[in-house]
Order: sequence, then C-alpha cells, then structure tokens
Amino acid sequence: MYGLDNAGRALDSLSASALSFLRAMDRNRSRVAAETNLTGSEVRALARVAEAGSITPKMLAESLEMTTGAVTAISNRLVALNLLTRVAHPHDRRSLLLVLTPDAEQITQKVYDDFQALIAHAARGLSPEDQARLGDLLSSMALTVGSDADLSLAGPSA
Repeated sequence: MYGLDNAGRALDSLSASALSFLRAMDRNRSRVAAETNLTGSEVRALARVAEAGSITPKMLAESLEMTTGAVTAISNRLVALNLLTRVAHPHDRRSLLLVLTPDAEQITQKVYDDFQALIAHAARGLSPEDQARLGDLLSSMALTVGSDADLSLAGPSA
C-alpha cells in the first residue's frame, strides 16, 4: 500500500506521492517493453543511448547501475535485434561506442512521445503557470536528490 513501506513505516505525503509516481512510470516502461518485445532493462539502455547520442559500454553500465557484463549481454541482444550498432571510438582505439539504429530511434521516439502524452494528460487540470511551477519544482528536486544520492538522509532534515 502506498504510504507504508515494507516494514510498515509511514511515509510522509510527498514521499508517498513521489513513490506512487515512480511506480506508475515503472508500469509505463514495462508496458512499452512488452509492446516492443524488449525487457525493461533493454528499454532503459536504449533510452540512455538515445539521451547520450553515443556511449561507451562502461559509461552505459555506470548509468544503468549494472555490471559491464550485464550491459554486454544487453547490448549483444540489442545488436542482434538491429537496435544498436557498435562503432569505433574516435578518440580511443581500445574502446567502442554504442549507437542507436534507425529502428531503435523509432522505438525511443515512441517512448518519449508516449511519456509526453502521459504527462500532458496527467497535468491537464493544471494551468500553464502551475505546470511551469511544477516543472521547476521537479527539476529542483531532481538536482537535490541527485546531488544528495551519496549522503545518508536517514536522520532528521535540516
């Protein structure tokens, strides 16, 4: 149940709402994965490559918080499906870059289009000004959460 974690500890309203939103986004990624006959991890990998334009397997592994072995398995499958290609790294002859194929570009465009449509639908009751404020707040919170990710936040907040 939202509002409680597995140990029965109550989450505050904002944390519970954020968790609910993240779970809804997870369900959407699972839906897209099923529609494209990919796994959620493969969809995440394609999205990261799309965001970067091209990326080394090591950087992709770090971005996905996976081992390089796991990313090798994922990229091998995506190459076999003609969704990724491996190209020589222009500055490091010992490395390579992963790049989307046109088929993968269509999939990632659909993912982003679906995401935008879902967010627009969810925010349909908000004024453009409220949407802008919410966007600013989410961006600010993302920066804070990202920069504090290595800190222990279990204690009281300042």
